[in-house]
Amino acid sequence: MIPALLLGLVFLLPTWWLWQKDQRAWAFLPFFTFLVVIGFTLAIQLDIKNHRETLAGLDVLIAELNRPDLWLASDLTNSDGRLFLASTGSQALYRARKLAPERQPDIDSTLYLLAEWVANRENLRQWRRNTNWDREVYFLAHAGATLGHYQLATKDLSFERSFKNVGDHLGKRLERGRYKHLPSRPAEDFYRPADNAAALYVLSLYDQTYGSNYATSNFNDWAAYLSHELYYAESRLPCAAFSSTSRCQLDPSAVATGLYIAYRAAARPEAVDSDIPWREWLHYFGKTSLSPFSMSIRPNMRDDQATRFCDQGAYPLQCNRYEAAVGLWAASEYGGDYSYFRLYSTYALRRWFFDSPNYAGMSAGSRVKALTGVALRGMATGK
Repeated sequence: MIPALLLGLVFLLPTWWLWQKDQRAWAFLPFFTFLVVIGFTLAIQLDIKNHRETLAGLDVLIAELNRPDLWLASDLTNSDGRLFLASTGSQALYRARKLAPERQPDIDSTLYLLAEWVANRENLRQWRRNTNWDREVYFLAHAGATLGHYQLATKDLSFERSFKNVGDHLGKRLERGRYKHLPSRPAEDFYRPADNAAALYVLSLYDQTYGSNYATSNFNDWAAYLSHELYYAESRLPCAAFSSTSRCQLDPSAVATGLYIAYRAAARPEAVDSDIPWREWLHYFGKTSLSPFSMSIRPNMRDDQATRFCDQGAYPLQCNRYEAAVGLWAASEYGGDYSYFRLYSTYALRRWFFDSPNYAGMSAGSRVKALTGVALRGMATGK
């Protein structure tokens, strides 16, 4: 916020100079600009303090996540995308619960709906017998997060068995894992740091619930392996995916790497002793801009070099869609105040001056993608 205020104060200099030169009519122009900049700065800061984005997103999530057609399976729906929405939506609701105590009954009922959908064996094939969970870390991470958020929020044990199965398997399997990573899906022969960071976040929820120590015991070895073996080129960020021989399979992208650093911080907030992961991410993916009220994030690390298989690395998300929302969440986890202010400003100004999207008029697939963005912003602003 301070750079935005300083920018506003800059306009007082020409105002004073023109006033001294008896050009008082012209002095009004920079003075008016000063008032606009200061007004926007204070209004956005007040918006942040009052959690307006969180509350607006909360209304959207409660209304839209309860629509039955959103969760109906068809040949055109992507179960991985809906699972990610259930996970991020539940995390946004879980964080908003303390900020909106009057909405807790609605939040809890929506959390129940998400947990019920995730725990239903008809919805997700991974619950069926003979599924090799050692190659399903994506499912374990996001199903576990949805179940954990519900159980921590409500203390209801309706889905305790499923949550325990996920937590016990993840905790014990990561301890035995040679690479401290598990494959995300059976068809993939590589490992995704973002999905494994999400798995560690689930273990932190499990530890909170049952007093275990899975997250701490696995986190240190996992982080050490990443730093010693998997940083990409000269950066201190890992690839979007790496092989069993520690070779980069999918190049880093803003979405995949942003989810990695954000889930990493959420998994062990006490281990965030510096903002280096955030600064590194911002250095490679942030675009230079003089505006204090906006920030652009590019999907690739360098302007002149496209990210190979960008969408595959960000799956089930897409590149060129979620970069700002993921950046907002990462900034909130690492205390990147000015960057958070700039990213937040874009959403605040859009909310003030434009109509909200007509989610009900979207197809179920398009609605899942749009609501995922709302959920990611809610995770960021509800912290």
